[in-house]
Amino acid sequence: MTFDFTTPMDRAAEASKQSRQAPLFPWRRFLGDGCYIFLRSSAFAVTTFLMTLGLPLFFFLLISGWNMDLLFLQLDNITNRYLGADSARQLAFSGELQGGFFLFVLLIAIWRTPRFVADLMRTLDEGKK
Repeated sequence: MTFDFTTPMDRAAEASKQSRQAPLFPWRRFLGDGCYIFLRSSAFAVTTFLMTLGLPLFFFLLISGWNMDLLFLQLDNITNRYLGADSARQLAFSGELQGGFFLFVLLIAIWRTPRFVADLMRTLDEGKK
C-alpha cells in the first residue's frame, strides 16, 4: 500500500491554479525579455562608469599612502598647475583626461562583458523553462 499525501482538496487547488494562468503570448515574452535586457544593460553601463570614476580616487589614495592630507595636497598641486598653465596646455590636458577615461571605460567593459553575457543568457534560459 502506497501513501498518497495529496488530498482531493490539493488536486482541486492545483487545477484551479493552472486554469487561472493565462497563456503568455509570444510578443509579451519578447517585450519582457527586451525590457529585462535593457535594464540589465543599463545597470552594466552605470556600474562600469562608476568603476571608471573610482579609479582616479583609488590611484590618488594609493600614491598618498591612504593619507587624506596628502591626497588633498596632491589635488591642490594639480589644480594650481592646471590653472597656471596657458589655454593650449589646459586643452591638451583635458584631451588626455578624456582619452584616458574613454580607454578605462573600454577596458573595464571588455573585462566585464563575458560574465555579463553569461549571466544574462543563463537568466533568460531559466525564464523559458
